Amino acid sequence: MATKPSQMMFPLTSLTNRTDTELPITLMLNPYVSTIIAYINTYVLGILIGVVGVFTNTANISVYWRMGLSKTTNISFFALSIFDLLVSLSTVIVQVTRNQPVSVMRLPSGAPVSELGMGLCFIMHPCLGCSAWTTAILTIERCLCISTPLKVRGYITPRRIKILILTMVAYQSVFMVLLYVHPGPPYDVQEQRRALYFNCSYSFPSFICFFLVLASTTLLVVRLMQNLEWRYQAAKQSNRNSGSPKEMKAALCVVVICTIFIICFAPNVALFLASLVYPKFSPYDLYLGSLAKCLYALSSLLQVLSSAVNIAVYYRMGTKYREVFNALFCGERVKRS
Repeated sequence: MATKPSQMMFPLTSLTNRTDTELPITLMLNPYVSTIIAYINTYVLGILIGVVGVFTNTANISVYWRMGLSKTTNISFFALSIFDLLVSLSTVIVQVTRNQPVSVMRLPSGAPVSELGMGLCFIMHPCLGCSAWTTAILTIERCLCISTPLKVRGYITPRRIKILILTMVAYQSVFMVLLYVHPGPPYDVQEQRRALYFNCSYSFPSFICFFLVLASTTLLVVRLMQNLEWRYQAAKQSNRNSGSPKEMKAALCVVVICTIFIICFAPNVALFLASLVYPKFSPYDLYLGSLAKCLYALSSLLQVLSSAVNIAVYYRMGTKYREVFNALFCGERVKRS
């Protein structure tokens, strides 16, 4: 939840601008070590995870489109895959264009290629915000379906889920346009207006959604445990199941997806809180800057990772997903239900 987009990216540079009369300042993290870490994150981990995310989310979109968008869960997973695809794709381009030797090249307009990478940050981070919103919607919807299945069916419909997601996209798009148009290029210039737009499009929504997902997932796990116990007792007296295993499996899949989200977003939330409690903990601080940049880069890497690994959960826990995936990419036939 960094307050400025450049806090989330790399390469790292040492802060050595000082006058001869100033006392020398020792960086908390050696500049050479921080540079090595930055290039490993970028060219080994960042690009690799981004490329994997492009392929996995393309597969997710294809599978859920084939499965149809008549169910609320499918709609949320489909939207989440689109946002994760944009995050992964923009991550690859940003990491390539913001580091040498590509960053020193020039576009046909004469602008440095690094500006392209910085501009794409304003797509990547709002898409991360959209991903957080969608995960929160998915968790709350599943939590309500498990807690009050009879009452909630009339209120949570596919049409309303679509409207809710599109409303969220519209909100994020407003600030995305402002980030591009209002301050204008060069995009690496820091100013309060751009920082405000960035916070509204990414930091604050992701921060709020993190705790919504955390609370909803906890409640969902509690309700799942209670329902499992109740169904175990009911199974001894009756063979009636009324399709409940599907609902339980869908809820369990959501729990795993949300757990990945919580684990991957927790470091960024911790860094955001640390910067609020101790404002000197910033990439622009002369002493803590190099360490802060490395930690922000690692937290960003985890968020991109969360966008790339969901396919493993879908394939492992979703019977219908697995059938459609195998039919699309392995040549198997889909079983008729």
